[in-house]
Amino acid sequence: MSLSFASVNATIWRLNNNPAVDADFRTFTEAQDSASAGDTIYVEGNGNEAHYGNISITKQLVLIGPGYFLNENDSTYANPNFARFLSIYIQASAAGTEIYGLYIFTTDGNTNKLRIYASDVIISRNYFYQNNYNNLTINANVQDVTITQNYLYSVELGATVSNIMISNNFIGYRIYMNNSSSGIITNNTLGQSIENVYNSQIKNNLTLQDLGAFDALSVNNSGNYVAYNISATSLLSGGSYGPGNLGGVDMSTVLAGYPTKGLYSTDGRWQIKAGGPADGAGEGGIDCGMFGGSMPYVLSGLPAIPRIYEAIVPTAGSTVSGLPVIIKAKSQN
Repeated sequence: MSLSFASVNATIWRLNNNPAVDADFRTFTEAQDSASAGDTIYVEGNGNEAHYGNISITKQLVLIGPGYFLNENDSTYANPNFARFLSIYIQASAAGTEIYGLYIFTTDGNTNKLRIYASDVIISRNYFYQNNYNNLTINANVQDVTITQNYLYSVELGATVSNIMISNNFIGYRIYMNNSSSGIITNNTLGQSIENVYNSQIKNNLTLQDLGAFDALSVNNSGNYVAYNISATSLLSGGSYGPGNLGGVDMSTVLAGYPTKGLYSTDGRWQIKAGGPADGAGEGGIDCGMFGGSMPYVLSGLPAIPRIYEAIVPTAGSTVSGLPVIIKAKSQN
C-alpha cells in the first residue's frame, strides 16, 4: 500500500470556520454537500478551542490539515494552529477516503475518535490521543486500510478485517484485533502492548513498558510471524518467534528522550539513539520503531504538500520600494 492524494481532475476546496477568513466553506457539512466524490478539502486551523465538531464522511474525499505539535518542531507553519475535529466516522459509502494532518480530540471518553466502516481508506499523519480504548476502530468486514505515521492511543480491529497495514505510528496504549482478522504491524513505537493479535506479521516494533503481546502471542494467539521486535520486558521462553527479537532492553539506551523528553518535542523524543539497540536492528538492517523503514514517521504530522513556515510582512511600505514581503517555504515528503 502507498499514500496517494486524489485525482488531478478533482476540485480543491478550502474549509475554515473563522468568519474573517475568505474560504469556500465554514462547516464540513457544507463542504461535503458541495464536493464531488474524489474532491480534496483543505481544512485550516483556527486555534486550540475552535473545532469542526463530530462529522460523518459519506462520500470519497481527501481531507488535508496542517498537522499537530506545530509549536514544538522546526519549520512547520507560520500559522501554528491545528485543524481540530471531535470525532470522524467514515461510512461504507466513503470507500477510498484519505485523511491527513488532522487533530482529532474530544474529552468525551465514550466517543470513538475515528471509526472506519469503509474499505480502501488511508489514515496518515493525524493526531488522536485520548486515554480510552476506543481511539481508532476499524469495523467488521473492512479491508485494505492503511494506518501510518499517526500519533494515537489505540487501534482496534473488528471481525473479518483483512489486509490492514499499521506502520510507523506512535501508539500510546495497544493494538487489539478479533481472531478472524489479519494485517501487517511494523515499525511502530508502542507505550504498552500488541495484544490478542492474530494472523499477522509483527516486526520492527518497539514496546516501551509491557509486552503482554508477546506473552499472548506465544500462548494464546496463532498465525503470527513475530520478528525483530524490541521490548522493555522479558520475552517468554518457548514461544514461536522469528529471528531478531530482543527482550528486557533498557529503553533509555534506545530512545533519545526516554524516560523524560528533555529538550525534545512530544513526538521527537521517540527518535532512536545512534548506535543503540534499535539502530539497524530491524529486518534487512532498517531501524526499529516509528522512524524506521521506507515510510518513517514525520514530525508534527506535516502533510506531503508545500508549506509556508515563516512570513515577514512589514506594517508599512513606500511608493518606491512597495511592500517588501519575505516568505520562506518548504516542500514536505
